[in-house]
Amino acid sequence: MVILIDVIIPVYKGYEETKLCLESVIRCQNVINIRIIVINDCSPDPEIVDLIHNLEDRRVVKIHNEKNLGFVKTVNKGIQYSINDVVLLNADTIVTDFWIDKLHQAAYSSERIGTVTPLTNNGTIASVPYFNQDNILPVGYTVERFSNLIERVSVKRYPVIPTAVGHAMYIKRLVIQKIGILDEKTFGRGYYEEVDFSFRVSRAGYKNVLADDTFIFHFGSTSFKQDKLKLVQDNKKKLLKKYLFYPFVLKYFLYFNRDVKSICSRIQMELKS
Repeated sequence: MVILIDVIIPVYKGYEETKLCLESVIRCQNVINIRIIVINDCSPDPEIVDLIHNLEDRRVVKIHNEKNLGFVKTVNKGIQYSINDVVLLNADTIVTDFWIDKLHQAAYSSERIGTVTPLTNNGTIASVPYFNQDNILPVGYTVERFSNLIERVSVKRYPVIPTAVGHAMYIKRLVIQKIGILDEKTFGRGYYEEVDFSFRVSRAGYKNVLADDTFIFHFGSTSFKQDKLKLVQDNKKKLLKKYLFYPFVLKYFLYFNRDVKSICSRIQMELKS
């Protein structure tokens, strides 16, 4: 299969998590060809700079920002560098075998799908085994083994979700061409930019879906632990100015969705068996 998908990984802080992320992306098996665009957002950590410098895989493209641009501008830089479908991947994740193949399959299961989000342990509405919670790996499970369990119980329904989740976000190039890149002017260093983008996807007539057969581990908020609360609060206010209906859409989904909760139930049952 000749398809090329660009995996965009913005890097700033969190050496150990970043190292595990990059190692997993390079190591994991996929049928589809990928290019790995690693963008150093002027990291203050010399270990991270050395880590990127020493990446030798031929699929890796290294981009260094001369000054810190923040998460959203850095991601947009990667999107604009690419002409392909892209996956925006947080540097505090660990991917699993054939993750790209499964996300691509979900994306092209319908021409109306615009974004695809994989399941994770720490990703609000994409969280498993317990929905809308931060989860740890089940006792006795590695990331890969838990991923295999999820694929085994999956029915590949690809349920529609109101918004993609930022740990990993597959975006079709056609959608980018139609609606543009992330709103860096409004959302700056990050948080809620994926919600805004997802609503624009929906407004353009496309769907945001969950790949219910794909699991990616997420440590969570490595780069902005100290600043996270203020960033979240500020950007949520900005989001609500653009989309007054957001809380109602989210509340409705949290209470009435059946497909995502069914995924969690199947995983929980399998863990108990």
